[in-house]
Amino acid sequence: MKRCVRIKVLGKVQGVFYRRFVQKNAEKIDIEGTIQNESDGGILVYACGLKEKLDDFIDILYKGSTQSKVSEVIVEPMSEKRDFRKVFRIIGGD
Repeated sequence: MKRCVRIKVLGKVQGVFYRRFVQKNAEKIDIEGTIQNESDGGILVYACGLKEKLDDFIDILYKGSTQSKVSEVIVEPMSEKRDFRKVFRIIGGD
């Protein structure tokens, strides 16, 4: 069953290719959603997929890109399912 989550990622995650790293991995494991920078230096992710794949995806968020340093990943379930049209996209510029 597909589920959707809202994820806040904190640490050194902006300006280190983190969003591109996450996008590539989300596409590999069939996660749909969005990722964007936040004004507080964190990253906001909306992600939908099968539970097992979402668990793998969250592990990827903790790992991060080679230059990033993730300090915290906060996952909140979303009650409504979102339709991201089977893609994972980056919102905003670098």
